Amino acid sequence: MIIGMIGMAGTDASGKWLMTSDYSVFQVIAVRGWIIVALMAAWVVFTKRIAQLKTRRPGAHGIRLILAFGGPVLMFTALAKMPLADVTVIIFGSTFLTTALSVPIFKEKVGLHRWSAVVLGFVGVVIALRPGAGVFEPIAVLALFAGVAFSTVNLTARWLRDTESTLSITFYTMLGMAALSSLAIPFVWQPIPLGDLVIFVVMGVFTLIGYLGMTGAFVMAPVGVVAPFEYTVLIFAVISGYLIWGDVPDGYVWTGAAIIVASGTYLIIRESRAHRLEAD
Repeated sequence: MIIGMIGMAGTDASGKWLMTSDYSVFQVIAVRGWIIVALMAAWVVFTKRIAQLKTRRPGAHGIRLILAFGGPVLMFTALAKMPLADVTVIIFGSTFLTTALSVPIFKEKVGLHRWSAVVLGFVGVVIALRPGAGVFEPIAVLALFAGVAFSTVNLTARWLRDTESTLSITFYTMLGMAALSSLAIPFVWQPIPLGDLVIFVVMGVFTLIGYLGMTGAFVMAPVGVVAPFEYTVLIFAVISGYLIWGDVPDGYVWTGAAIIVASGTYLIIRESRAHRLEAD
């Protein structure tokens, strides 16, 4: 999950760079998607893993695609009217939903320690981002639905794991998103200079790392264990913001990041001890 969050932070940084060039969100999703599909297809052929792309549940992949596509569209629509901090806080709340839904859907046991890590991590995010009154604007409903979409996408990875590989789950999601967003290309296309094309490729690589990391995490481990580590994306976002744009984090950000690290470290130590006790 931490590797996945590094990928997502890189995706966000690349996306910010491209969105300032006034590309349509559909063009960004489409170009990024086709780059990822090309990279994955080449890797699958080179490593002779074509068999891992076989699926017995195309309908389930379709459901995941709809949720995965709706998330960024809703998020960017909300960002057009609301500050980034407000939208981010609302979307990060999806970690609560991901953990909560894992109980009735997958019959997972989410005890006090895991809930504590989720709550503590969210407190860190709120401190770092300091959302204002904009959270209560009607447009915030779109950000809320974006968070719901992202949380359900995470859960679908857990849902598909019995019959599908991490590779196939990621590949068909990216292929579907590229195909859907391409329908709008004739209406929104802008020429892409070489410099921006490099950014698109970088964004594609980071997105691939992000989806493979996140999907692999939810496939291999209980949702309640890995979901709190989604908060670590804030730390990597701070680092990329400083390195690329020279943004120096203030005391609130450092305090929030420290709380996030503490919650993740606590969960790692406790889960490791619990695993050793079960092994004994």
